[in-house]
This record gives sequence, C-alpha cells and structure tokens, in this order.
Amino acid sequence: MNIRFEIKGKQYHYLPEKKNQTFHIDYQKNTKSGEQITFDKILSWGEEFGQPYLANAQLIGEVIKHGLKKKIVIMKYKPKKRYKKKLGYRQQYTAIKIVTAKKNVLQTANEN
Repeated sequence: MNIRFEIKGKQYHYLPEKKNQTFHIDYQKNTKSGEQITFDKILSWGEEFGQPYLANAQLIGEVIKHGLKKKIVIMKYKPKKRYKKKLGYRQQYTAIKIVTAKKNVLQTANEN
C-alpha cells in the first residue's frame, strides 16, 4: 500500500511498510522539534484516489529537525572586464517522520 500526499504544492510518496522513512519538506516556520503536524491533503491511498483530495484521511508526522540543504554556488563572470562574483545559497528545510496514517477520520467542521 502506498500513500501520496501534498505539502505546499509538492507531492510526496509514503510507504507505510518502510521503516524510518523521513521527508525533507519546505521550511515550516511555526514548528519545533518533537512537535506533531497533521497533513490532510491526501491524494491517493492505495487504489483509492481523491478528487482532488481524499475526505476523512490524514497523516500525522513528527518534526525531527530544521536544517540547511547543501550549498548551491552561483558564479557571475564577464570576460575581458575583470568582473566575477561568487554567491552561495542554502535552502532551509524541515525533516519530518510520519508517525501514523489514519483513514475514515471524522473531520471537525463548523456546520452553521
């Protein structure tokens, strides 16, 4: 069984039978290490597909750490002008581990 879910417009593929599977997602500013996050945007669960998302399904993940990815080096160079510039950039990320996957979960919505 495999589960596809979406976080900030990017899709991730989760295999429940695979142990210690971690994901490096875009930086989540308001989280701390050890905190739990709920993901409601489940695209597919095995052979069942949502339109666009499955209702009553969610993944619960735990924040492992915040970090920086490998540095990307950018070079600017203009020949015969003695101009060169070297820049570097490191993207921030949040490492998460999926703790539980729940299906048929009742959503608490305001029904007014």
